[in-house]
Amino acid sequence: MIGKNEKSHAMSDKSAPDFKNKFHECNDRFHSIFNLTSAASKIIDGDLTILKVNPALTELLGYTAEEVEGTKIMDYACKEYKNYWHQLQEAMWQKGQPFFKLDACIIKKDKSLAWVHVTTILFKEDDVSYGFTILDDYTYRVNFDESEKRLNMALQYSKMAVWELNFEKNLFIYSEGFDQIFGYQIPLNDWNKETLLNQFMTEDKKRLRDLLSGVKNDLNLDFQGMVKTPDGSIKWVHLQGRTEKGADGKPERILGTIYDITKEKLAERHKDDFISIASHELKTPITALKASLQLLNKIKQSPNEKLPGLIEQANKSMIKVSVLVEDLLNVSKMNEGQFQLKKTWFNVLKVIEDCCPHVNADGLFNIITAGSAETEVFADAERIQRVLINFVNNAMKYASDSRDIHITVQKIDNNVKVSVIDYGRGIPTEKIPYLFDRYYRADLNGGQYSGLGLGLYISAEIIKKHHGEIGVNSEVGKGSEFWFTLPL
Repeated sequence: MIGKNEKSHAMSDKSAPDFKNKFHECNDRFHSIFNLTSAASKIIDGDLTILKVNPALTELLGYTAEEVEGTKIMDYACKEYKNYWHQLQEAMWQKGQPFFKLDACIIKKDKSLAWVHVTTILFKEDDVSYGFTILDDYTYRVNFDESEKRLNMALQYSKMAVWELNFEKNLFIYSEGFDQIFGYQIPLNDWNKETLLNQFMTEDKKRLRDLLSGVKNDLNLDFQGMVKTPDGSIKWVHLQGRTEKGADGKPERILGTIYDITKEKLAERHKDDFISIASHELKTPITALKASLQLLNKIKQSPNEKLPGLIEQANKSMIKVSVLVEDLLNVSKMNEGQFQLKKTWFNVLKVIEDCCPHVNADGLFNIITAGSAETEVFADAERIQRVLINFVNNAMKYASDSRDIHITVQKIDNNVKVSVIDYGRGIPTEKIPYLFDRYYRADLNGGQYSGLGLGLYISAEIIKKHHGEIGVNSEVGKGSEFWFTLPL
């Protein structure tokens, strides 16, 4: 027995150095892996103190190991993420959970942010619990997602989308907002080349098909066309793209953008219409003025009974030209932000009576005023008179069968309301929302009327500048009430 025990003891003494050597070898291997791994790693204790870091972590944070070791995790944690580290601390050191995962934001030395997936494994050494933490940096993904979000927002606000068409696979890929450009509130799930072509009007569909067929030979695509949306409205879109070649050198796909150019097309059309209208409107009085001056020149040496009429005609033509030019100048000033008001206190009824004496004098219309004779406002009298003249001219133009035009003044709370009322044919409901738009001319019942379509637009801008409101109430067959309010 003794011999046997002695033999056993001898074996135990012999194996002890082997066990210690293996432990030290394992420990050395761990430290080598810890230092050489490309994964940012650290060892922490129960107080979340950083005890050891590897080079990958110091590279991530921008600090040296000496600057980090001995500091707290909370020194680098973004404020909104500090609670997650407390949850890790409680789960592992108080509840004994063997590992814990979280996503965190940490602040680097240069004050930039890094986003990391954190995995912490609990281990013991000399009966003390430590945490081995690996940080997987996914900042690139956060930045990519943020860039994608900003791009989608920019595309959305610019009414633009990005698309890709693979020729071989007939695969169609597109960004957020693509469906909305074509008027789909609920996205389509089966976009392809034919789906795209079917959105366009017949002629544009044929043109786009030909362009897409030929784009393999031409590197670029540039196309504008009209589409009909699900609600029946018409929109203009602009498609642009560039082909990319595959490994075999043949065009493989086309990458491009699409954006809604409806507003631009409408503006272009309005501009063309305006130029046409302005040319016509200016030509008529200038021609009349030129004729009057030519006749006056002929009779200047021997005036006769035609002279007063010619002078009157010349004055009327000059006044009309002046009004048209004034409208153009006013719009230009509004666009450039140079439209200024010269406010004074004045009597509203007095300005109304002074604005249109020529109307009653001509005898074709009868202006009837009603309201408080004492009402005064602080405003630009000349501009307000311009609004009244526009309203009265409008009544004379579109209610020529109605002789009486009523102008009323009412005090409503802290405002004064001025209304110009006629009893003409009235305005269809669908036209009312556009009456104060620039260049809009209501050709009621197909009638052709003079003017640039600027009077009501200018009136609306003048009232808005006074912080008032402007509007119209109308019923077909009964007449219209154009009104505005000014603060008292």
